[in-house]
Amino acid sequence: MTIGETIRRLRKEKGLTQDALADALEISRQAVAKWESGKSAPATENLLKLAALLEVPLEELAGPKEQPSCALEEYARMQLEQERKKQAAKAALRTELQRAAAIAAGYLAVYLACLTAFYLAGAKSCIWGWMQSCHILAVTCLVHLAFRLLGRRRAGGALLAGTLAAIPLANAAGLAVMERTLTGRNYGWVFYLAVLFAFCGLGCLWELRAAKGRAAAPSRRRRATGMALAAALSLLFLACVFLAVRQVRYGLGAETGYRNGYAAGEADAGAGKPRAPGLAADRFPADYAFGSSAYKGYAVYWSSGYNDGYDARAASPESAGG
Repeated sequence: MTIGETIRRLRKEKGLTQDALADALEISRQAVAKWESGKSAPATENLLKLAALLEVPLEELAGPKEQPSCALEEYARMQLEQERKKQAAKAALRTELQRAAAIAAGYLAVYLACLTAFYLAGAKSCIWGWMQSCHILAVTCLVHLAFRLLGRRRAGGALLAGTLAAIPLANAAGLAVMERTLTGRNYGWVFYLAVLFAFCGLGCLWELRAAKGRAAAPSRRRRATGMALAAALSLLFLACVFLAVRQVRYGLGAETGYRNGYAAGEADAGAGKPRAPGLAADRFPADYAFGSSAYKGYAVYWSSGYNDGYDARAASPESAGG
């Protein structure tokens, strides 16, 4: 029995006309008629569709004597290729999950090390409270994982290296600044973000340099995702810069305010004047704009400096002897 005869028999057993079979296969009725008359044979794709539509194995549809070896070979090749792709996808997913788990474990180890050093061992810190309140390690870990998914391993590695470098450097720099300022302002988080973004920027530049030597361009989806991540990181960087500048200006104004207030308090106490009720408008430096960060810092810390200076002069032996 030929392929055409088998198709006709199976079609009639299913109660299908040539038109119905042609509509199901999205071909013309003349093509079906040619198959059944033996004038042509179905292509591999149509043969597989026929076997599925008529609910018979491919071998039964072709017949034992006129079995289309090329179609069966193509079918077997397609099945093997699909199976290979599935196995490769599973292996790739398993590898990515293992690497993601390793990255998360690395940041967890950093967190536990900081917890041990700053909380359990009692090491002096100016950044640990900020790191916990902002969940900085968790956010950094998520960005690292995003870099990993986009294939930017160098940028992710630079981010982890930046984290490891930022913790001791920012803590030491922040403590040094606190000890050397009158108001004891904490700029540890500013140093931390500066180091972290510096490493991240170097990692991105490393990625751009390595990308020039790649022959294959990234897919459109990966390129769009990378641009979105770059835009988000840029906005985050600008926001951090804005906040850091405001805090630094506030701190500078606070230092100036405390120093001037202290001098004014000493002068008033030495002259026997009563304690000033508050900060007068004429005591502000001329270059401080109203409402600015420096203006606010000056206003907050002037009174503290004034009271400290007034009390220190009032309690001095010279003042008591006078």
